[in-house]
Amino acid sequence: MMELLAPAGNLNKLKIAVLYGADAVYLAGPKYSLRGASDNFSDTELCEGIQFAHQNNCKTYVTLNAFLHDKELRELSDYVSFLEQSKVDAVIVSDLGVMTVVQQHSKLPVHLSTQASCINIHAAKAWKRLGAKRLVLGREVSLEEAGKIRKASGIEIELFVHGAMCTAYSGNCTISNYTSGRDSNRGGCVQSCRFYYSAIQDSKVKKNINSENFTESKFTDSENKKFNENIPGNHSASLLSSKDLRGMRLLPKYIENGVDCIKVEGRMKSALYAATTTTAYSQALKWCSSTSREKWNDKLIELSAILEKIPHRGYTEASLEKQAGLDSIYLGERNGGISGYEIAGIVLEVQKGKSFIMQTQNTFDQDNTLEVLAFDGNVIEVPTQQMRSLNNTPVERSNPSRLLRFSWPKGLDTPNSEISFSSIEPLNVVRFKSQM
Repeated sequence: MMELLAPAGNLNKLKIAVLYGADAVYLAGPKYSLRGASDNFSDTELCEGIQFAHQNNCKTYVTLNAFLHDKELRELSDYVSFLEQSKVDAVIVSDLGVMTVVQQHSKLPVHLSTQASCINIHAAKAWKRLGAKRLVLGREVSLEEAGKIRKASGIEIELFVHGAMCTAYSGNCTISNYTSGRDSNRGGCVQSCRFYYSAIQDSKVKKNINSENFTESKFTDSENKKFNENIPGNHSASLLSSKDLRGMRLLPKYIENGVDCIKVEGRMKSALYAATTTTAYSQALKWCSSTSREKWNDKLIELSAILEKIPHRGYTEASLEKQAGLDSIYLGERNGGISGYEIAGIVLEVQKGKSFIMQTQNTFDQDNTLEVLAFDGNVIEVPTQQMRSLNNTPVERSNPSRLLRFSWPKGLDTPNSEISFSSIEPLNVVRFKSQM
């Protein structure tokens, strides 16, 4: 069965991803990663995370995928030795220099990051000769191309299946440098692609674009009309912002083409995102491995609907089947997203049959119904009318970072309950439907 690789932005999210069904998680220390704004892991947290993952039969991959200068490379060797001693299962690199340091100072397996833009058979064979164990193919590669690369090179193939996309080639973006002085390729991305921009087209430019010399890039009148209809009235839009990837429908083609690992983007996303995406794709892979092919489609549609319940910028299948086009551009609010649900908090302590304690991460009140996401994929409704503080004081409205006690849902864990095989457990993520 294909490996499911989930993001782990911090220690808590790592544990959540593992418990919700990830086969492997990827994470980073305080340096050398492309997600410098993420919480990331101290050395102590990294060791704890690796131990927790291994105890639950989950692998750990550490990202060293920033592009480094010589001074940083000299400092890297000690950290690589530490990672090997910590029993990390592999490291993810983009830079040949980083790969060289890893190989000189450890026996750690090397996975090539998507940032290295490997998109063809010759490159795949070259990276294999250099010692890479796995290739995270560029996001421009179709599933068919991935299958051909896998067959011709004989190297493990990893492909993105869900999460934020970048309009830059394989994520090698320079816009952040120009807008903020922070280098996307060294962990400093400010997501400038999500900003609103205005496009101005004069008659001369339009004429050139519509000339025979530009036939390959020319949009049809209907495409232009569709695009312009979606631009807000102020004529500015997030013209460089992609919709989020959702490859759930195409999982059969991932399998057909021999993809070894599917990867979920999102180390900077919430615990709700980690729990929802991991459980959805974990269930999908289990279903595909245990049922006949004719039953797959309906189940994948059902699981795709689950992914609507997390914030997203609309969904696209990007270049998995055909080259991404206008319909992959997200024109909505920069920090907005389509979703009817938000994270309420995380379960910390359970007294089965009596109550559970949750640490809140959002604001909600008694008009909201809470939903606990069980590790087996079921959803357990919890009324908020009886939520209380730890000293048993009734609470009408909750704010983030509070500890609240909730009564055990009636009928849960009883023989007559439809979800009697589910239960509320520590580190269950809790969501609520926002008032839209």
